[in-house]
Amino acid sequence: MRDEILALPDGAPLGSEEELLARYGLSRPTLRQTARILEQEQLLVVRRGNGGGYYGRRPDIGAVTQAAALYLRLRQTTVRDVLDAFQLVNVEAARLAALTDTVDARLDLAEFRQHLVDRREVTYLAADVVRDEVALYAILMRMAGNPALELFHRTLFEFGQRDANLRVFQGHPDRCAHWRTGRLRIVDAILARDPEMAVLLARRQNRLMLDWVSPEVERESIAARD
Repeated sequence: MRDEILALPDGAPLGSEEELLARYGLSRPTLRQTARILEQEQLLVVRRGNGGGYYGRRPDIGAVTQAAALYLRLRQTTVRDVLDAFQLVNVEAARLAALTDTVDARLDLAEFRQHLVDRREVTYLAADVVRDEVALYAILMRMAGNPALELFHRTLFEFGQRDANLRVFQGHPDRCAHWRTGRLRIVDAILARDPEMAVLLARRQNRLMLDWVSPEVERESIAARD
């Protein structure tokens, strides 16, 4: 049934319960147990009543990343673990984005660049950093064209990067301004189609982020030992 769902468009009807019982030769309890598993995988919707039946669906990346983030939390993943992984994803995203010729995404990135330029004369706060980080990487992931990279990025951000950013930048307008300048340079390198410079700048800003977050990591380590 899973293979059939994946071969059909999102929302396509599979049939009524009676039709599926006949098609697969299953008992009713077995079919319903299978349906519950597929519902948990977000591959199936069961509608009751008149006009009801079994319908295929596609998993939403938000739900997938939430489940993965929960797994990381249960494994007691630390802030440093997240940042180390996030650095790898960020650098590769910058490199791939610099290599793309996707016109629409490059136009969106140019608009985002102008947004950062326009914010130079405005006080830049921690919430602005988080909002713009989400917007920037939504564009870069489209440019990178790598679904696995996008999933890793969304998972790490859902797990702890968003909160880490807020803690690192809250009450530090100098850091916020520095982040904006650093991201602007990375965007310029990507728009110039210079993957080597984009990677260099991404790594440089990642190292700076680690310097800022080191006290947080140290407090986390002390708390774990206690």
